[in-house]
Amino acid sequence: MRGSVIKKGNQWYVKIELDPDPATGRRRQKWHSGYSTRREAERARVDLLSKFDRGEYVEPSQQTVAEYFADWLKAIEHTVRPSTFESYSRNVNNHVVAYIGATRLTKVDAGVLNGLYSQLLTSGRRRPSRTGTGYSREVLDRARSLRADGLSLARTAERLREEFVEAEHITKDTLASLLRRNASGDVSSRSLPGLDRRTVNYVHTIVHRAFKDAVRWGRLARNPADAANPPRSGQKSDGIQAWDAPTLRSFLELSARSNDRLHALWVLLATTGMRRGEALGLRWTDLDLEAGRLRVVQTVIQMRSMVAIGEPKTARGRRPIALDKATVVVMREHRRKMLEERLLVGPDFDDHGFVFHQPDGRWLHPDAVSEMFLRRVNSYGLPRLSLHGLRHTWATLALEQGIHPRVVQERFGHSTISITLGMYSHVGPTLHDEAAETIAGLVL
Repeated sequence: MRGSVIKKGNQWYVKIELDPDPATGRRRQKWHSGYSTRREAERARVDLLSKFDRGEYVEPSQQTVAEYFADWLKAIEHTVRPSTFESYSRNVNNHVVAYIGATRLTKVDAGVLNGLYSQLLTSGRRRPSRTGTGYSREVLDRARSLRADGLSLARTAERLREEFVEAEHITKDTLASLLRRNASGDVSSRSLPGLDRRTVNYVHTIVHRAFKDAVRWGRLARNPADAANPPRSGQKSDGIQAWDAPTLRSFLELSARSNDRLHALWVLLATTGMRRGEALGLRWTDLDLEAGRLRVVQTVIQMRSMVAIGEPKTARGRRPIALDKATVVVMREHRRKMLEERLLVGPDFDDHGFVFHQPDGRWLHPDAVSEMFLRRVNSYGLPRLSLHGLRHTWATLALEQGIHPRVVQERFGHSTISITLGMYSHVGPTLHDEAAETIAGLVL
């Protein structure tokens, strides 16, 4: 490989002679521009030749970040779970391509990425939606002011479209949703202009993986994300919501008394800590009531409105789970009821072998199940808790009762014990108090 310095007009260029094309044998040259003096060009020539010797030379390319990520998403589409691909695509398009998509790929460095992360933290919110989310406090305050002056919803929406760029598509229905969402006077976190730190950190994770592939494919000499400084996200332990044992017991008792068709599902989630999709994907062939065991081998995956069957995300996700005797009794009764229900439906029953299903045999929609759980919680007058909160409840109760974190990790299918300990660090103070009293009792 040889290089030379050439002047054209007022600019200096470095011409690199590459190895001949292996297919045709034709001569190949690459020009590097942007040098105002011969000395700068000479330094660049030496640096380029040195990179070639170290295997770090990347041929100059006009490919943009947007073009590269389009190639990258196509390449990985069938190597990750559909839900993961949907998440990657959404975050890449909304938070990377939308901001630095026109930048040349080879011009991206740690400074560019740090600038992107800073912008996302301060003004990276999603575009306002028809449900009233995503609008700034200024739009909300102005809407309230106009309404207080007696303007109709339609006229207020018209004024907002005239005064705010972000409200250029707002309608009276969207305005009504916005005001209804914020009737208490506080803008929800979704309406704040910046993304939260966890989301920006997740964007960095995607960018790092994509640029790692760019290095492997010869598009970049090194991964600029290695030197970037994304915000630290930490674990979500502060946001963990769980019931105590009496509250959970009350919910299950009320569910049983009301002959809830999904009572067995609530019991299984409460006594195993399984994920929603894992329980909905459970088949009778995966369940051994005689041995009191089940195996997680598939899961129901939701991608927006679409539902599909997939495998657990990691190898640890495919795991056995022990069932207690009370849960086995509930599952036996559930199987009896489902067999009776199937006889009533007759030949129209669509048999997929699911343990939990619609009356005609089809799978249950995950979001619909979560909504049914919330409706029951509200009707029973219990503290609000999401369906995923049953999983948090199991882990919290287990750790408080002295169950080893390794058992919780394996039962939950976490890839490392640090995930388990970090997520449920809120249990720590109680355990520390008990440990202090226990050891003191032995030695004092």
